Amino acid sequence: MSHPIPRWFNATALVLAPATGLVAAVAVPGLSTTTKGQLDVIAAHPERFHVYAVGILVSSYLLVPAFFGLMELVRERSARWAYLAGGLAQIGMVVAVGDAAVESMYWKMGSATDLGPMVALSDRYDAGTGAVYALGGLAVVVGTVSLGVVLWRTRVVPRWVALGLAVSIVLNVAGFSAASRPALVASYVVMLAALARAALALIERDVHPRVTGPRSPARAGV
Repeated sequence: MSHPIPRWFNATALVLAPATGLVAAVAVPGLSTTTKGQLDVIAAHPERFHVYAVGILVSSYLLVPAFFGLMELVRERSARWAYLAGGLAQIGMVVAVGDAAVESMYWKMGSATDLGPMVALSDRYDAGTGAVYALGGLAVVVGTVSLGVVLWRTRVVPRWVALGLAVSIVLNVAGFSAASRPALVASYVVMLAALARAALALIERDVHPRVTGPRSPARAGV
């Protein structure tokens, strides 16, 4: 039975999630590994950081249905691994949504007249939640790379899509951890290319709903 609405919704999320993330990565005026450095950047460029904060949050929200779309692609061929790998990635994504939402709090902190108390407050918050976000990031990486392996083995999409998915998520988490804007931009460019092609494969399932077997080498390379 075909489910066009969820598939179209998930396919749209596969494109919009990395696209909004790319907008956010381009908009952010700078990233820092220290709280004071980040608040100084926000204070100097509040409008641009606001665009970044909203974009990252929207992107994180959209990655949840996007990953359901990836799970749908491999579920018929490898249901167990689709649920295990996709479920682990989804757990990490839920944590990532919370982390992304905090960027709006930092944006408000950066508008304070005296940044000293804001730095102290942020440091206390990071000390209490750092382990949770670290575990969430690990879950995202392990789950996404595992899902990429399943995509590679089942060949429901071209193999460069599976590789691009794994590379982009590792680069993305590394970019956030190292406060590297170029790494973030690169990660979303690769992610957009890979997930857009996955979205096309998901849409094709409604156009050709009876075709559930492996794709031919000629089509798989498109």
